[in-house]
Amino acid sequence: MLITAKGLSLIIQRYALKFGIFPSEAQVHQIYHFAPWMLIGHCFGASLIGLLSLGQSAAWAVLLWGVAHLLSLLWNAGILFAYRQAQAKTHKHILFTDMPCVWGRWYLSCALFSGMTWSLVILLLANSQQPQYHTLLIASVFAIAGAAVITLGSVFVIYQAFILPILLGLTAWAWLQESMLYTAISAICVVYLLHTSMVAWKLNQSSQNVHLKNQEIQRTQIEILAFLGRAGEYRDTETGEHIKRMSKSCYLLALQAGLGHDFSTQILYASPLHDVGKIGIADNILLKPGKLTSDELHVMRSHPLIGRAILDGYECDIINMAKRIAETHHERWDGKGYPYGLAGKNIPIEGRITSICDVFDALTSARPYKEAWSYEQAIDYIRDQSGAHFDPELTQHFLAILPKILALRGSENFHQQPYQPCTTACFSS
Repeated sequence: MLITAKGLSLIIQRYALKFGIFPSEAQVHQIYHFAPWMLIGHCFGASLIGLLSLGQSAAWAVLLWGVAHLLSLLWNAGILFAYRQAQAKTHKHILFTDMPCVWGRWYLSCALFSGMTWSLVILLLANSQQPQYHTLLIASVFAIAGAAVITLGSVFVIYQAFILPILLGLTAWAWLQESMLYTAISAICVVYLLHTSMVAWKLNQSSQNVHLKNQEIQRTQIEILAFLGRAGEYRDTETGEHIKRMSKSCYLLALQAGLGHDFSTQILYASPLHDVGKIGIADNILLKPGKLTSDELHVMRSHPLIGRAILDGYECDIINMAKRIAETHHERWDGKGYPYGLAGKNIPIEGRITSICDVFDALTSARPYKEAWSYEQAIDYIRDQSGAHFDPELTQHFLAILPKILALRGSENFHQQPYQPCTTACFSS
């Protein structure tokens, strides 16, 4: 069985997360708490390697320096990965904060002190009187400077903070030697520094351009989803305000359930397409003010599958989530929903979230075929249907964020009034 590149990538990501090879979002913050200790350990290790290399054979020095360079690059690559994770996480849910700047300063400090440590090691190793050892030293510094372009070059300032102390230390040492050869080497160091800096700058610009293009593509995808959602509105009695409130409620509920800001942002944009399949339902059924016949109800209940078919054929995370929402938001926790009769956690969680938010907003909204329920009635219905229609755990999360949900309808003062449970007989589904 052949495994595609995409499939292999997914497998690697899955096991990387499973075994903790890469830090998760929750671990990113812990990484920065331990950054000072990591820095001290790195500086101590580099200095120790430099001292051990003094007076040793060239082969032993090559081995020590190779290990040192590898550890340094891996350390910097890991911290840079964590830094990017933290930046992405922060920018998605805390728009006005100085935390990215704090993390940026931390990483710049780590890169700068790391470079200064290697510069100190260079000066220690340079005391050797063996010319061949000096050649090894220069080649090693050039190697680490070039390799750092790959791991750090996409962030130009960080690359400079790391590499300047190393190359400038080597340049100063070569310049102070009373030899034309070493003077030429110092000039080569300057040229090499300029060259690697240019490459890092270009890489930094390319990385920024890719980031901007990705943002543009994401905005386009979101706009397409919004257009499709509005198309569904025009075929139904639902209003644009219902779609907005429902999608924002899904976002808040996903956050409350601890599903993370990436998932919550996706459901914010995907949930408006929950009823896009109604585009394929005839007007005499979709807009009928009275009760539907059994045949008409059968046709109406086909709209989740129509929605899935409309969204099928295009692959991106948000649209894939929209497909799952469109075809499962009418499933019930007890397995009595449609179109598949899924039960419990076999229903995708995005479908379970959308189900609660959609039903609550629909109940409290007036339609041609019904009056709006009071908030008390709708809340009691949601509570009564916990474990039957709705996921009981998500129901508790939904009730916990009711003030925020009601605020979307301009009802911030609702919970300032004493709550009286509704006992009327209008809760039949």
